[in-house]
Amino acid sequence: MKIEDIMTRDVRGCMADDSLATAAQIMWENDCGSVPVTDADGRVMGIITDRDLAMAAHLQGVALRASRVSSAMARDVKCCSPRDTPATVQAIMQQHKIRRVPVVDDQKRLLGIVSLGDLAYAMAAEQTLGGDGMTWTAVAHTLARVSEPRVSRWGRLGERM
Repeated sequence: MKIEDIMTRDVRGCMADDSLATAAQIMWENDCGSVPVTDADGRVMGIITDRDLAMAAHLQGVALRASRVSSAMARDVKCCSPRDTPATVQAIMQQHKIRRVPVVDDQKRLLGIVSLGDLAYAMAAEQTLGGDGMTWTAVAHTLARVSEPRVSRWGRLGERM
């Protein structure tokens, strides 16, 4: 199985100059928690999540319509190819503590997106992802890794007491 078999294809993106309200509206209309940010040619240049929107609203202290996507988006976007295996994408998610990965072509143009939920749904449907090392345990470990808080309850960033 390849990512192209399980990715969501009809993904709506936004642009860096769009308002945060536009990104929020896209999330609402498409029942999703993130929106890829693309340039005029459809190349992925960032991603914005519902958490990014909430934190920007709180920290900037302005209405979502008064602030731009560029003020809150992540710029270091980890992407994958439609030819990648689910195990490869699961490793990207685990290593970078992310739940969603844009799927791009060789020119980095947006083709779709794959989420940790997509991997779990594929596991449930197939009970294996092509024998490439994906297991329920791998999905569980990835969920645990991406769910780790940046600041622990016991200390500073990443520190355990």
